[in-house]
Amino acid sequence: MPKDFDIGTDAHPPALRKLFRNCRLIGRRFRLAHILFANGKVVEVATFRRRPDPVLDSEGRELLQTSDNTFGTPREDALRRDFTINGLFYDIADFSIIDYVGGLDDLGAGLVRTIGDADIRFQEDPVRMMRAVEFASRLGFAITPDSYEAILRHRKEIVKSAAPRVTEELAQSLRGGHALPTWLLMREVGLLDVLLPELAGVLRQPDPDHAGGTGHLFWALLDVLDAERRRGRAFDDAVLFGLVCLPIARARVHEIAPDGEPDPNRLSTIMEDVVAPLALRMAWPRAVAERIKLGLAMAGRLSHRPDGKIATRRLAFRDAFPTALDVFDLTAMATGRGQELVGEWRELQARVARARETGEIPPAPAPVPPRKRRRGGRGRRRQP
Repeated sequence: MPKDFDIGTDAHPPALRKLFRNCRLIGRRFRLAHILFANGKVVEVATFRRRPDPVLDSEGRELLQTSDNTFGTPREDALRRDFTINGLFYDIADFSIIDYVGGLDDLGAGLVRTIGDADIRFQEDPVRMMRAVEFASRLGFAITPDSYEAILRHRKEIVKSAAPRVTEELAQSLRGGHALPTWLLMREVGLLDVLLPELAGVLRQPDPDHAGGTGHLFWALLDVLDAERRRGRAFDDAVLFGLVCLPIARARVHEIAPDGEPDPNRLSTIMEDVVAPLALRMAWPRAVAERIKLGLAMAGRLSHRPDGKIATRRLAFRDAFPTALDVFDLTAMATGRGQELVGEWRELQARVARARETGEIPPAPAPVPPRKRRRGGRGRRRQP
């Protein structure tokens, strides 16, 4: 069953607002209608669009279109979509599937095919290359040769896409239970080299601490992550992107201390150097970036059995502790080492949670906002 439906109509946005009192119009370039229901339920309705009339060069070849803001018919709307398997309509009047683009045939054949010229479609929106990889990996389909070759030609165009869109596509691949095939295919077509060259460079080197069949701990981590997601376990974005940063951080730590653990005082500096550039480039929220940095630095400390020391118990009170424990847990499953320690740290985490619920331990105070400095400089008195 589909997880959601995109609702299309030939009614223009102002007409939708007249039909539904609970309608809100959003968007500047192209208006969409949000129909608001109880419990926060929002149904998005889009008016059918069409691609603008093609612009041809002097030799009759179609040029890249950058505008897509014209109302159209259902058929025209289907033809402007990205892939044939994503261009099907479901008619609620007679419960039939309407196929203007050959999507049913490609579904049967297990193919991801662009609608129209692949080179043009990927240049119009480079994120479509990531979507092609995600569709193929999630469904077990093959990308058609013309689309595959177009991704190889235009993979560097992905840097022109808005960072939040790219990050959301990466996050969806990590959340969806098919991260391993998706990221392997991104590496195969060269998207990983463009998006995350730091990670791609590390993955080309042998992993001295992992002798698994996948060749690098990162791939084993994604395999474990997929298995946990299929079981219904949820992870926040700090954990998901923490796994992306982990191989880079491990490589930096190994450079500094190849024969042992690095100075704990240097770990925070290492994590800052690793995470900060990625957070800036991928537009991660500041809170997520901070939890990644602190969580990765803390995860190494969980490889020791929790003791009764106050410093150990304090770890469980820190905001980044859940992130660190989830990363450590996934790493233990991927390597087969340290799983008994995970249980002991989970027990400590549960004891702290119970103590907070019963009031034995007061909740952490809310952060106090910095006081604003009075205009005119410190110490200057108001003149009477």
